[in-house]
Amino acid sequence: MALSCALTAAAALALLPTSAEAGGDSVYGNRGGEQLVERGHEIALTMDRGHASLRVRRTVHNGIGRHDEAQFWLELPWTAVATGLRTLGEHEGKPKWFAGDLLEAEAAAARYQELTGIGGYYPKDPALLSWRGQQSLALQVFPVAPGTDKSVEYTLDMPAVWEDGRWRIELPDMGSAALAAELVIDPAQALDQLFVDGEVVANGHALTLDHPVEVALAPRDPDPFTLELASIPTGERHLAHWQLALAPKISTVPTRARVVVMIDVSRSIDEDQLAAQRQAALAYLEHFADPALGAEVAVLSFDREVRSLGAGFVSAKQAIELLTNASLQRRNGSELGLALARADELLRAGPRRGARRILMLTDLETASRIKPEDLRATAEHSEAILHLARVTEAAEPWLERDDQHPWSQLAAATEGVLWSGTAPEAWSDDERRQAGLAVFEELARPTRVDKLAIRVDGLELDDPDLWVYYDTSLAEGQGIEDLQLSSAAGRELSVDGVTWNAPIHHSAKPSAEAGDRWSALVFGSGLVWELSEPEMMTLAMRGGAVSPVTSYLAIEPGVRPSTEGLEAWESGGIGLGLGGGGARGFSVSGCGGPAAFDKQAWLEAELREGWARCGGAGRRAQLQLETHSQELLEVALSQAPADDEGLRACMTQIAWSVELPGGFAEFETWTVTLL
Repeated sequence: MALSCALTAAAALALLPTSAEAGGDSVYGNRGGEQLVERGHEIALTMDRGHASLRVRRTVHNGIGRHDEAQFWLELPWTAVATGLRTLGEHEGKPKWFAGDLLEAEAAAARYQELTGIGGYYPKDPALLSWRGQQSLALQVFPVAPGTDKSVEYTLDMPAVWEDGRWRIELPDMGSAALAAELVIDPAQALDQLFVDGEVVANGHALTLDHPVEVALAPRDPDPFTLELASIPTGERHLAHWQLALAPKISTVPTRARVVVMIDVSRSIDEDQLAAQRQAALAYLEHFADPALGAEVAVLSFDREVRSLGAGFVSAKQAIELLTNASLQRRNGSELGLALARADELLRAGPRRGARRILMLTDLETASRIKPEDLRATAEHSEAILHLARVTEAAEPWLERDDQHPWSQLAAATEGVLWSGTAPEAWSDDERRQAGLAVFEELARPTRVDKLAIRVDGLELDDPDLWVYYDTSLAEGQGIEDLQLSSAAGRELSVDGVTWNAPIHHSAKPSAEAGDRWSALVFGSGLVWELSEPEMMTLAMRGGAVSPVTSYLAIEPGVRPSTEGLEAWESGGIGLGLGGGGARGFSVSGCGGPAAFDKQAWLEAELREGWARCGGAGRRAQLQLETHSQELLEVALSQAPADDEGLRACMTQIAWSVELPGGFAEFETWTVTLL
């Protein structure tokens, strides 16, 4: 099957815009035009972890005295794909929804045309949902009886993006110029929290979608590391999607911790830096201050000697008070080894209870005889995680790991980190103080994965170096994902890295559920244009998605008279054929023009096919056309049989419905002979 416009008799297509305005649908009656009025547009949005589903119900009213065909030009949210269709009819006198089947696009179009025609002993009433472009669908529903309402539903699926600890989607304003959509939002899991434009909302929150909104979902108690892998055979290659999402908090401050904070007060540290070190230490201790944590803290200062600021271990709140009021005098000497030995002594003298932590704030300017490798045994003996922090004075707080410093290996040996950072002498206001607490929280618990390495075993990609392009540091609440085509299947997603300097490893096997989902969602991604037609068919059928090669057809038992079908020149409309997805002579990678594109041949093929469908095969006529860029400016039909007005009208509508591909550029005139 070629990805052609495959245009059929489409009398009503000329009434519709070739592209609806951004965020706006078009709704018309084939016969009644604007007398077919939309009366309801409701969207039930279910927000799930990683994706969202929108069940869209449209209701129209036929204001003319004949059965009419409702025609919708639908504009989709970015990345959305259609995965279902059903039409509301009657069965044994009661309302019943009739679900659609996903069919090959040309077969669905031909079946729709057949079912909507005049005659037939048992008329059937169909609805057709077809692809017009990556953000555009055509929906046709027949019949809408005179003076009655007709409802139809379709389903859209969207991927959600994990950012700042929430799954997020963006919705444009949705609906037509006459009627905006009414949106109701629910979470797939009742205890997950919903947000609209950053504000908390309750389950079942309703709003009118006459403006763009962000809908977000915060999972209740998410796993610290969420991995997902989809590996889907396309028949020729494999489609692979992988994702890593870090929870809003990947760790917690330990309970019953014993903490030693040591501040370097040697003369190489000036008064401003000493004040900055104090503020950094206080911000660190605030994270242990909750009495429920039960932390015990000892605060020391050191130069060539080590001094205690209190009587051994005290509560975190008392330690904060001691450090706030302490008079720190600078002296000569920087005996880091003595300070570390004193911390070890304090920690090992007390009861064996929760986690052990040492934070040493220092400029690491010490005597040449003191070397980090000589202190490793002491640090390890303490059984504490040791952080070394070089903090200088600046107005804005800042902190990052420094794995290149010669002393970094001492901290790493305990799964701690050597940090470089800044802090002010004092916080200018509470907002700055809260910002400082957030910065120095990373000293109290890991808040990111560093030295991150992501790989999918088994994949053979066009770019084998893809893995090195990913960021090597990922903060909690953030995620990484990718969608690629591979010549081989992905067998396992693996994630390696460190939190502080503790190694982590997580892995995931391919998920069948994710494979089904991404078989559909690929049609909302840029990767769709790299698929061949057979690959599109394989993926669309697995995912149940409308695509350039598939359409949904829903059929209910007919209730109309057999004389109330669509005439040949009326039938077809916006959905018959593929439209918008491509054109003869074009590659489906195509958003651009083809190589050596024969415009005359393209026009002849499109228009002669339409002539045959209108019943003109074997009869001669000519079309004169004027085009500019991708716009058709003029259509004139000549030499057509004067006694067949239906044939002339059908062909004229066919010509006006043509969507010119990108190969047309300048102002040009054309003569096409129809045979």
